[in-house]
Amino acid sequence: MNCTTLYADTPGMKRGTNAMHLGTYVLSQGPRKKRTKIMFPWVSIQMMIGPMNSNIVKNAFEFRDSNYEMILFPVHQENIAQPGGDGHWFAFAVNIPDKKFQTIDSLRNSDNAELRWKANQVRAKVITLWNKYTSKVQGCKIPTIYNFETQFIEGYKQFGIHDCGLFTLKAIEHWDGHNLPNMMEFDEMKPRKRVLHEWLHSPANKLENKTELFSKGKGKMTNQ
Repeated sequence: MNCTTLYADTPGMKRGTNAMHLGTYVLSQGPRKKRTKIMFPWVSIQMMIGPMNSNIVKNAFEFRDSNYEMILFPVHQENIAQPGGDGHWFAFAVNIPDKKFQTIDSLRNSDNAELRWKANQVRAKVITLWNKYTSKVQGCKIPTIYNFETQFIEGYKQFGIHDCGLFTLKAIEHWDGHNLPNMMEFDEMKPRKRVLHEWLHSPANKLENKTELFSKGKGKMTNQ
């Protein structure tokens, strides 16, 4: 997944989303994620660019488990200098126990105007959809999130310009509201190989997902 420095809120990216979808699906099936809801990338993309009453968005936000402590989103921004290219991924978390919206970007810091702009857009969309769907689910006590604090998590840096997808998935896998993995402990290629091995051998990964990922050049791992 290609990462550069000029981004916009447009829907042109295609490559990499299948890989991100498979990664988030496998992570969402893990036993450690019972109190965490991981949104799929197509949900994040659709909620930012499409109608808020689309089925994919409505179904994602009408969850009935009121015991979730963390809602995690992989967020995409397109590179405005390369329309239709891969763009950039980062993670956005709704941390319910700490009452915070948390942005985890492995390329940009909190002083980056485009990151703050995008994070504020995501925050506004999540609040709107939460009020529209999640808070209306009957039989559940749903917390109010509109007054949650906004926080940017610093110090989590990717290896190079093409590693945002990998680092976003690792952030989604390990983020507990306070801690991230120390990726600098690893050789640059080891995390990629480990993630690929985990995806392909996970019981949650279905054969049709593997076929879709690697057929016809979809979701190529070479840029991760």
